[in-house]
This record gives sequence, C-alpha cells and structure tokens, in this order.
Amino acid sequence: MSKRVAIIGAGPAGLTAAYLLGKENQEVVVFEKDPVYVGGISRTESYKGYHFDIGGHRFFSKSKEVEDFWTEILGDEMLERPRSSRIYYNKKFFSYPLVAFEALKKLGIIESALCVLSYIKAKIFPKKNPQNFEDWVVNQFGQRLFNIFLKPIPKKYGVYPVRKFPQTGLHSVLKVFP
Repeated sequence: MSKRVAIIGAGPAGLTAAYLLGKENQEVVVFEKDPVYVGGISRTESYKGYHFDIGGHRFFSKSKEVEDFWTEILGDEMLERPRSSRIYYNKKFFSYPLVAFEALKKLGIIESALCVLSYIKAKIFPKKNPQNFEDWVVNQFGQRLFNIFLKPIPKKYGVYPVRKFPQTGLHSVLKVFP
C-alpha cells in the first residue's frame, strides 16, 4: 500500500524529492507558502528590464547521474555556461579554485614566500586525523592560505566559525563545488 508523502517547500530540494517520488508512483503533496513562486530562492526576477538572480541556481557536478537528472528535467532549457568563481582579496580578484602561480604572483613576493613556507610546514607536519574543515584545508594548502582566503568567509556571511563544521560534511561539499 502506497503512503501519501508531504513535502514542505517547493525549492530545488522539495521539487526534486517530489519528482523522484512521483516517478516511483508515490502520492506526493508539496506545500509552498509563496502563492506565486516555486523554486525557493532559485529564480530570476525582472525589474525595469533587468534580470536579477535571487539565489544561487547554478550547479557543478562531475557525477553523470546528477548531470543526466538535470538534463532530463530541463531538457533544452538547461543552459551550460563556463564556470567562473573569484575571490576578492586585497583589491584583487583571485581565481577559485586557486591557481597556484596566479595566486603567488598577486600576493606578492613576501606573502607568497610565507604561503609556500606554510604549505611546506603543513606537508611535513600535517594535522593528524583532521576533525573539521579548517584542519582539512590546512593539511592541503597550509595555514596561511587558509587564513587569507577561507577563514574570513564565515564571518563575512554571518555563519558559524569553520572549526564547528565536521570535516566530512564540508569535504563532501568541496567535492561537488571544488
């Protein structure tokens, strides 16, 4: 006997869950508080002829299953664009993920040397059994690069300090959004 499933929120996660359950012949009801829009903050608004993205609705995945899913859903409406992310630091834009020689050049000779020394230290004396995101990043890139590029992000956006996040959870996010 099939049970009726209630999904709260017609954002990307809720709509995806409803779609997949529906494909399995499951009865689904989606509740959305907004009387006009579905898709949560993943939408584009128009104002005076200009288009504004309200929230993030681009994704990057190396998973064929994920790519196939979204191609099935969006078909010809799926837009593929080159991915370009940047970090603004010290009045300069840095590619993200960081490009080693570009970052070292833009940081300057002294800061670059300190970053290289920090990286070497991390490789010689890695943190044993990294427990959180900071530990993992420091082991990969060194404390100095972490302090410059990643440590300020949670404070900037008013979220938890990075030490509070378990490494495994954010590590999996980094695999999806490197």
